[in-house]
Amino acid sequence: MHELWELFCLITIQLSDQLAEKAPILYNIRVKEGLIVIEKIIKDVLTEMTPHLDPEQLEHLGNVLYLNFHGKVIQEENTELMDTGMDGDEAKIRMFVASKLATNRKRKTLQHYIKEVRNVLKFLGKSIDAVTGMDLRMYYGYMREKRGIKAVTMQTRLHYLSSFWDFLITEELVRSNPVRKVRTLKIEKEIKKPFSAEEMERLRDACPGVRDRAMIEFLYSTGVRVSEMAALNIGDIEMGKQELIVYGKGSKERKTYLTDSAKFYLKRYLKERDAKDSEPLFVTGDRPHGRMSVAGIQYMLRQLGKRAGVEKTHPHRFRRTIATDLLARGMPIEQVKEFLGHEKLDTTLIYCTVKEEQVKASHRKYA
Repeated sequence: MHELWELFCLITIQLSDQLAEKAPILYNIRVKEGLIVIEKIIKDVLTEMTPHLDPEQLEHLGNVLYLNFHGKVIQEENTELMDTGMDGDEAKIRMFVASKLATNRKRKTLQHYIKEVRNVLKFLGKSIDAVTGMDLRMYYGYMREKRGIKAVTMQTRLHYLSSFWDFLITEELVRSNPVRKVRTLKIEKEIKKPFSAEEMERLRDACPGVRDRAMIEFLYSTGVRVSEMAALNIGDIEMGKQELIVYGKGSKERKTYLTDSAKFYLKRYLKERDAKDSEPLFVTGDRPHGRMSVAGIQYMLRQLGKRAGVEKTHPHRFRRTIATDLLARGMPIEQVKEFLGHEKLDTTLIYCTVKEEQVKASHRKYA
């Protein structure tokens, strides 16, 4: 028990240091945001201590931390005045970001949300509290008619705003969500097709070297997102088992697999590089052979598509293709959902294209 108390004291000091580091970021933000940050720090500490404590000790540590930090807020002594925006709008935006970061949302994703919120406020010349459903209808009507923005893009922007206002309602910072008064936009569904078998062969034939061939086989076999592939190191791959673990949206972990073809070309590529486990899985062709970025992978595939005469060659299309092919070969859609790392089955259904010949064959079988 004495050791646990010493551990708590040590963690309290570490927490104080972390709070001090975060103080400039949290300057002049409402108390509620401070509570969100404290909550995240405590959870981070418990996560780091999990390997070192048994479940009973971990529970006790968590209880002690919450008891001692309950009612505490993050404050910084400062006598300077600072413009916080219209009626605290900037504070509300920062609270929203802090809340989403605490649930492992990526900063890059949140940038789209915040950009749209600020665009609306700037266009309307109003504070968050003053925005109405009529304002938003006018804003989106202007964007559609004057700027020619597609309906599907506008629907995505509505989603960003609705998520933001829902957060404000939950935190009791506004009374209603004006986005709910905006009618759902009618969107014509665009069928995004996977690669055909012929297109896949043309892409394979057009590969100028073993790296590009290994990359397209890897994308098709694993169905990973381009950001997931770009983050992988050689040591992440278990060649013997032909499997690997990737970390998807929200840092969620899932296992995926290599086909024999993907394994063959990947091993050939790595042997050609004489690479070590600590090195990136895919590297640039030019020295010093750094990790391929998301943009670099996308550019390489666009160039490959041009050589092969295959339009819309991009990383996500390989993901859609393997999902469709697995479904066509009889894998239950629930398993395809897990393979892709989707939370909802509806998302998987969007990815999977049912081919006309399959429908015809099923009709002959069951009719």
